[in-house]
Amino acid sequence: MLNRRKHWGAWVKGLACLGLLMGMGCSEPGPGEGGYASIQGVVMVEDWNSTFTTILSRYPAMDERIYLVYGDDPVPGTDLRTSYNGAYRFSYLHTGRYRVYTYSDRFPTSGNTSNQEPVWLDVEIQSRREQVQLDTLWIKK
Repeated sequence: MLNRRKHWGAWVKGLACLGLLMGMGCSEPGPGEGGYASIQGVVMVEDWNSTFTTILSRYPAMDERIYLVYGDDPVPGTDLRTSYNGAYRFSYLHTGRYRVYTYSDRFPTSGNTSNQEPVWLDVEIQSRREQVQLDTLWIKK
């Protein structure tokens, strides 16, 4: 009987050590997919005249590509398209910092090398199940 207790104690110590070792590597993951939080919002279009002096109309940005950057990563981690009403949702995210962006037309000038420019909103998810509602992203067309 004494011998069994000795083995039982060694087994418990082994499990405790294993738990400690596994726990040391278990920190909160950084920004990215795999969590329970979400970021959602709406993209709206300002339809301008050809000289960008007058807004002709405003409407939801249908089927517009929108990107999500995880933390300080220089490239987007994922992208999707807006719904018929301009709405979008990035789901299953971890806590951390994110940047949501899309592209807007801009008035061409001699200094512009592109007729588009990025427009973005920065956001931080602070709790595991947080559902962040962003301000409206406005783009020019």
